Amino acid sequence: MHEALFYIESKDKEVSCHLCPHNCLIEPDHAGDCQVRINRNGVLVSDVYGRLEAMNLDPIEKKALFHFYPGTKILSVGTAGCNLHCSFCQNHPLSQCGVSDSKAQHFFAPEDLVDLAKQTAHNIGVAFTYNEPTVNYEFMLSAAVNARAVGLHTVMVSNGYINPEPLSSLLGPIEAFNIDLKAFNPKFYRSYCKGKLDPVLKAIKQIAGSACHLELTTLVIPGLNDDLVEFEHLCKWIANETGSSTVLHLSRYFPAYQLKLNPTPAETLFLMYDLAKNFLHHVYLGNLFAGDYGDTFCPHCNTKLIERDRYRILPVGMDKHGACEHCKTNVIKHYLNEYDHS
Repeated sequence: MHEALFYIESKDKEVSCHLCPHNCLIEPDHAGDCQVRINRNGVLVSDVYGRLEAMNLDPIEKKALFHFYPGTKILSVGTAGCNLHCSFCQNHPLSQCGVSDSKAQHFFAPEDLVDLAKQTAHNIGVAFTYNEPTVNYEFMLSAAVNARAVGLHTVMVSNGYINPEPLSSLLGPIEAFNIDLKAFNPKFYRSYCKGKLDPVLKAIKQIAGSACHLELTTLVIPGLNDDLVEFEHLCKWIANETGSSTVLHLSRYFPAYQLKLNPTPAETLFLMYDLAKNFLHHVYLGNLFAGDYGDTFCPHCNTKLIERDRYRILPVGMDKHGACEHCKTNVIKHYLNEYDHS
């Protein structure tokens, strides 16, 4: 058990957690909405501090991050719990449970995780992913600070459901974010995620206004968030609020957890890709390996810079600094040319 940050004690030993927009009021011996932040006699504790449920050395593209050291690998860790409850969650065995429901656990102090990351061959850092990293905030922050101090890179793959003050403390210790923008419809967030859209938009703008790297992902679900008019509003919002160079991943839905719809038709993704490209320079299709929809092109001269085959990359028109060889536009600002991309 580790005392949590961002809470205040209320009457009768209740505590009010202000880590995320739920702002849970938690009675003694009860957990917040995330299932892993627990009131122990008036002290809010993180029940998942150092308890890692999943750990893998993943391609950075799997996060999905296509413009942050492409072709490299990163030690990726996750635990139990989430502060949203998406009916289509692809990682529900981890995210939609508490510690008591979890299976395997590996116990790490933050500095031990960093030591492991340093010793792992062909690894550039630590990614907090799989479940929602926000619910393991204290461990993530400490590990990220330690990782940056020894030159490792840090990544957070998140739903963006976090309050501004705790997010502010992550900007810097965490270098790169992939945020799920699940839809551009408040009703979708209420009905299918048990949350709100507006705090996610505010978090995205806060990250975009920092020096951190930002990419966005939308899982396209047939009949729920694939309306082209709504999607055009989403693309315009990204372009206007975070910039037309913001990377957007459109991922194909497959049946998962409580939602059993048919997979997203490929034609829907192609239409949304073409629409998004009217507003954004860099759009990629995920969970669908067809054509050059996963390749990177120069937004200035349209030279192909990177070819991708699933998680393998081949630089074809890019110099060692991540710039277009033809027009010298700097496209990939985070690039390690010395890594083996095979």
